[in-house]
Amino acid sequence: MHGVKRTLGFIIALAWTCNAHAVRWFEVELIAFEQKSSPLLREDFSLEHKPIDGKKKRNLLSEGFNAQGQQQCLAGDSFFDPRPLNVKLTNGNSSWLCKDDADYLAKFDTLPLTPYALSQEHMDNIYLLSKQQLQFDDTVSKLKRKGLKPLLHTGWRFPEQSKRRAPFIKIFAGKRFVEPVSYRISEAVSQQGYVSLLPKKLAIEPSVQQDSWQIEGLIKIHVRHYLYVTTELDIRYDIDTGDTQTARMSQYTRVYSGDMHYLDHPKLGIIFQIRKYKH
Repeated sequence: MHGVKRTLGFIIALAWTCNAHAVRWFEVELIAFEQKSSPLLREDFSLEHKPIDGKKKRNLLSEGFNAQGQQQCLAGDSFFDPRPLNVKLTNGNSSWLCKDDADYLAKFDTLPLTPYALSQEHMDNIYLLSKQQLQFDDTVSKLKRKGLKPLLHTGWRFPEQSKRRAPFIKIFAGKRFVEPVSYRISEAVSQQGYVSLLPKKLAIEPSVQQDSWQIEGLIKIHVRHYLYVTTELDIRYDIDTGDTQTARMSQYTRVYSGDMHYLDHPKLGIIFQIRKYKH
């Protein structure tokens, strides 16, 4: 009887393992680049849009950009010294530790083109591709020669999933659009305990606005006989008045694995390819 149970257990485990590996895996690589401004462009992007939202979000890029900052810290770049300002002022020449849990992402005014990731070869969970695993370096160079500015070059591996189960991948890139200076000053000084030294106008915090990035939004890839890509991205840019305006790229596209695809918007271009991984 015990032998039968062991046999059944082995068969069930084997069936589960085979089913797990029967799920197809893919990898996507993309380049997002800033389009050249055109005096002929007459489109109005001043319309208000609802905030981009989606269930089951994954924030792979934060991990990658934070890891990039840590790499620069480990290389001795003092700009990425994670110690608080008051510690830096009093112990400026002392060495520092590049802790894993430090917020290096907060140091960037402009994000690196490619977030840092170690090379991995597995099918356990979604993960970023390393710089060495990306294949579009020549395309990035061609865009630069044409006078276009690449903002993000990255990719990730993911399993085949339905529209309901597939997660949204958070996308952000480019330069940081900061919150009001008065808020930053009052916040920083209040943390140091010197609020009384500020003029009253600066000590009063206005409504808090979060920092935003030049590109920010979500991308989802799901499978239903074909591959489908849902893109919801906001593109921020400065206008002649000195204000910031936001345009929305919203597209839903059916694609084929192995083909090069291009998403076009007057302010943003995206080149991407979805490739089969180990199948």
